[in-house]
Amino acid sequence: MPPSSSPFVLIADDHVIIRRGLKFLLNSHFGDLQIEETETTQGVLKLMGQHNFTHLILDMQLQDGNVMEVFTELRKKYPDVQILIYTMSPEEVFGKRMLHLGANSFLNKQSNEPEVIRALNLFFKNKKYISPQLQDMLSIEQSKKGDHTNPFLHLSDRETEVLIHLLKGAAVKDIAQHFDVKSNTIATFKARIFDKIGVSNIIDLQNAARIYNFQVT
Repeated sequence: MPPSSSPFVLIADDHVIIRRGLKFLLNSHFGDLQIEETETTQGVLKLMGQHNFTHLILDMQLQDGNVMEVFTELRKKYPDVQILIYTMSPEEVFGKRMLHLGANSFLNKQSNEPEVIRALNLFFKNKKYISPQLQDMLSIEQSKKGDHTNPFLHLSDRETEVLIHLLKGAAVKDIAQHFDVKSNTIATFKARIFDKIGVSNIIDLQNAARIYNFQVT
């Protein structure tokens, strides 16, 4: 259960079903909380300026952009707000980075209900939550040198060349024409890149490139 003073919660997610489901879950397990919601980064900034929220549940990707673009500003302006990242974006890529930027907790949307309840319970007690898998990953990384944790260093030369075109927004068929190969060849390279970086879509690939400072000129 949350502390005696009832939390004031802002839910930011671009899917209305997720927001409604979270509100139902919160009210069912944590009492009749005061909750606001938004689907955009601009909505987050606006509402945070209008209300004294104590807790923010934040998806990585909202309707008008990625949360990483405004997160530093949010944390700087509202250092005392507890922030839980609740996202489908892979924790092995974004968990460590978001915690480093100042998130208090990181929860994957694929977590089952008991794990979500456990995470929220810690969250409302102003304690950190990270999954056992992320904790193991962080512990392993602490024993390694930094270069070994950068997945972009494990791409081949051709994979890196294809990556650059993908980050510039080029389609598979256009990249294939550029290299004078078949589209399915580039599709295979793309799949390998996604697998090595640990992402499943272009948005997460672009975010990972920012995290690891992979610059495209």
